[in-house]
Amino acid sequence: MKKVTTLDDFLVRDYLIKIFSEGEEFIQDFYKDLLAKSLLFQELLSKDRLPSLKEEDLDKILEHIFASRRRRKKILEETGIDRLKKAISDLLYGKANTWEERVEKFVKEIRGVDKKMARDIASELLHFTFPDKYVLWTSWIWDPESESGAVVFLKEEPPKRHMYGETYEEFEQIYKQIQEKLLDFGIKAKGYLFVDMFLAMIYATYVDYMTLSTMHSAKGFFPPAGVMARRLLGIVRNEDLLEV
Repeated sequence: MKKVTTLDDFLVRDYLIKIFSEGEEFIQDFYKDLLAKSLLFQELLSKDRLPSLKEEDLDKILEHIFASRRRRKKILEETGIDRLKKAISDLLYGKANTWEERVEKFVKEIRGVDKKMARDIASELLHFTFPDKYVLWTSWIWDPESESGAVVFLKEEPPKRHMYGETYEEFEQIYKQIQEKLLDFGIKAKGYLFVDMFLAMIYATYVDYMTLSTMHSAKGFFPPAGVMARRLLGIVRNEDLLEV
């Protein structure tokens, strides 16, 4: 397996400081809601429960995924309930030699979204159902095709296609490297969920900065970084439901 780049400690530290500047209550609520999402996935998508899920159960799952939230009706209609349940079952419990094989089989079965979104949906289903087994790899975290995503801000040099991995096993090194660095800086949260929060806040901060720097008149029309980060992770609160 190819070794990927080493991230910069001081950039990890600086972003961590920025995140904690949001306040302890924000961090605790964010983590609590993310944990609740994972527990929801584990409950509804358990091997025993999955076959008996109704349309409203699947809608609830899709509502908690950024790539499917606004497209969930189309996904349900065009894919069909039984086909979607079978695709999820094969993704989570089927036999596959690699993460890529598992995900690509799911992508071929899903209708109503493009392939990149379908891969993001598959990654969330795997990660939040088995939070200690699979890391979260979505296009907003790292997209080797466009060389963009949250992880590029943890290194000072320009991103390259191979820099953060082109396979799941390679990208997993980056994700675990972030987790280790966060542990070194005193973050004691168990598992990968805090890494999810960390990366979502980095990307949301970038989007917020770029929006305000290029569209000064847009201030107030786009959600702040904290709200955007929660949207990226599918845990929108009632007070943040205003669509933009």
